[in-house]
Amino acid sequence: ASLRASGPEGGRLRHLRKMSSDFANPGSKPGLEIWRIESLAAVPLPAKDFGTFYDGDSYLVLKTTETTGGKYVYDLFFWLGSESSQDEQGAAAYKAVELDDLLGGAPVQHREVQDCESDSFLGCFKKISYEKGGVKSGFRKVERDVYETRLLHVKGSRTVRIKPVAIDHTTLNAGDVFVLDAGLSIYLWNGSGASHKEKAKGLEVALAIKDDERGGRAKLTACDQGAEEAAFWEALGGQGPVAAATPDDSPTGSSKGALKLVRVSDASGSLSTTEVACGDTLERSMLDSKDVFIVDNEAEVFVWVGKEATADEKKGGMETGVKYTAGRPKGVRVTKVSEGAEPALFKSLFKSWKPPATPADFSMVGRSGNVAQATAQASAADLAKGMSDCSFGESEDVADDGSGKTEMYRIEDFEPVPVDQATYGQFFAGDSYIVKYTYLSSGREATLLYFWLGKDSTTDEQGAAALHAKQMDDNLGGQATQVRVTMGKEPPHLVRLFGGKLVVHSGGRASGFKNKGDEDSYDEDGVALYHVKGFGGADSTKAAQVAEVATSLNSGDCFVLLTPAAAFLWAGNGANETEKATAQAVCGVLKQGRKLQEVAEGGEPDAFWEALGGKGEYPSSSVLPEPDRPARLFLCSNATGAFKVEPLAHFSQSDLEEGDVYLLDVGNAVFVWVGSEANELEKGMAAETAASYVALEGYSADTAVLTVKSGSEPPIFTSHFLGWDASRAKVFLDPYEAKLAKAMAEQEAAQAAEEEARAASAAAKADAVAKAEAERASKASSGAPDGDPFEDDEPEPPPPPPPPPP
Repeated sequence: ASLRASGPEGGRLRHLRKMSSDFANPGSKPGLEIWRIESLAAVPLPAKDFGTFYDGDSYLVLKTTETTGGKYVYDLFFWLGSESSQDEQGAAAYKAVELDDLLGGAPVQHREVQDCESDSFLGCFKKISYEKGGVKSGFRKVERDVYETRLLHVKGSRTVRIKPVAIDHTTLNAGDVFVLDAGLSIYLWNGSGASHKEKAKGLEVALAIKDDERGGRAKLTACDQGAEEAAFWEALGGQGPVAAATPDDSPTGSSKGALKLVRVSDASGSLSTTEVACGDTLERSMLDSKDVFIVDNEAEVFVWVGKEATADEKKGGMETGVKYTAGRPKGVRVTKVSEGAEPALFKSLFKSWKPPATPADFSMVGRSGNVAQATAQASAADLAKGMSDCSFGESEDVADDGSGKTEMYRIEDFEPVPVDQATYGQFFAGDSYIVKYTYLSSGREATLLYFWLGKDSTTDEQGAAALHAKQMDDNLGGQATQVRVTMGKEPPHLVRLFGGKLVVHSGGRASGFKNKGDEDSYDEDGVALYHVKGFGGADSTKAAQVAEVATSLNSGDCFVLLTPAAAFLWAGNGANETEKATAQAVCGVLKQGRKLQEVAEGGEPDAFWEALGGKGEYPSSSVLPEPDRPARLFLCSNATGAFKVEPLAHFSQSDLEEGDVYLLDVGNAVFVWVGSEANELEKGMAAETAASYVALEGYSADTAVLTVKSGSEPPIFTSHFLGWDASRAKVFLDPYEAKLAKAMAEQEAAQAAEEEARAASAAAKADAVAKAEAERASKASSGAPDGDPFEDDEPEPPPPPPPPPP
């Protein structure tokens, strides 16, 4: 959209530049803020309307994110509806520049077009709903029980989009979900190939219409493809064939075509563009801080703004970038980035910038020319190369040695209760905690608030931990940095605070809700086994309680076994020195008067095996990798429409999701872990990619590629996860089936209650009639005159006389 529109639109935009800002304190806290362009002004949108966009309007979306260091980073999207006017689009672009200026040029700007949104934009919402019309369309008068029939298309694997479509059987397709809203009858139609998420989201939409828009008076009917009732086809306008499934969310992101670098400068007196480079690679040195540059990889256009660029170059850069895409498909995105705040995807386009550690997307081949071409799935060899090249970067860490002041609280009955300092670093899997850490940063006092959530802690405990962390932050004037930590994903700094003594025990306190019926749960038989594992130093080495059986052991790590009489420190043949040191520290904390006995693998006394219930098979040094070779876990998924591979740093058991496939490289073998809900494409591509990866890494020809199914993991696989809990084998619960069963039960209960109320009303009327008949019969037998049983005995007074004539 051009900001230099001519005629009335241009006049309005020039007038708009003179107006005061429409933004009140934007980006002051993490979260989303949305404005809609109304009469060329940016009007704040209420939170309840977030995610709903009218195709006749344009919007600004500001996403504010707080980093672990307390810094705010911004993504600024201006979204253009397919039917929005030229002046509205221009106002949106101009207002984006104004908002960018208010935030000191810090935001990364993104131009988004309806139906072609980026993953970054879609990730801001749980669902996207498109509506017809816009602010200029006004509002229609709503008449009770008079509704316009509509058909809503529910589509998407990760972010679900909802938009109205033509009401006809030809609109349906076997791969998606549709909601047919016929007023007081609502139909949820599930295509035979629809995903669980689409079904669950479709049901959510149908229930929202039923409960919110119809006040619960509408009847919901769910039907699967091929099992529709006649009323559904009648409401749809007739029965007919259903089209085949279409692909979900088109792959977007890091696909690269031929790269071009174009300089934008006003050195000549007006903004002009000059091509600087074209080819397969670019160098960071080609960018000049004194100018603005357009970086074009054909799939996306970036506008890079140098720190020393002139004011006109900064303001006109985005407009120039949009003009540069003229003639391209409407979905080509334009993103503005500032020098010093470049996102990983932008850096990956340059040879001298280190590639990003997060998803290397090899799902699309390059394209040439300005005409959109069909994308192709990358080969297994290309995916394997991406895995090999990926960097498993360290988690963001705090530049602090852990010598500050540490305070630890456990959530008990919804309140934070101080933990005995002698037990700092000891967590229970069934509880939630807050760790408050105060230290000096650049000579000023700073505070970190970690709220740690055990895998077995209740929802109310986790919510209370988050709430109290926020209250502590408020008491500190909002200056603290809050960090949410899930069990098994502890950042290095949190581990560092406890000096190698971070231990996670099984059990915990009961919920604060008295009607839960649960009780405190602790291991009280005097026997406990702890797994000590880590790689890369003390900041990654922790201990977690595991089942007290021999099969929990493995030669690559250390274990601490507590019995009523002794504490055994068992060191596997492949354990590293850091694990041994951490095991020593853990023993010092846990032994509590027990006699410490160090045991090397192969030299265990009888008492050791007796405490574990006898000897048993466990992964030995002959099948485990070299101790200096860390395991690497990769997520394999086609959730965005194309098969991708993504590295997962500092992985844990909680990373394994039932809907995906994972590759675990342990050096001397590669495991293919298959979730119970993974699809056939993911299974096939993961196996091919694993074989290509083994060859590319130069592993020996006899390196095994082993398939492991969820719930049936062998010890040789689970030994690579700290504190693997076999009892937590995930049983997939279809969210759609669960929601539908609940909705149908509630609907049936409501209908039963309504019928019962009608029956009670009818019975009451019948009783009243019977009583009246009895009274009449009683009067008749006593000789009293018969009359209306519902009239009083006293005669009615005569009517008043008519008023006098005027």
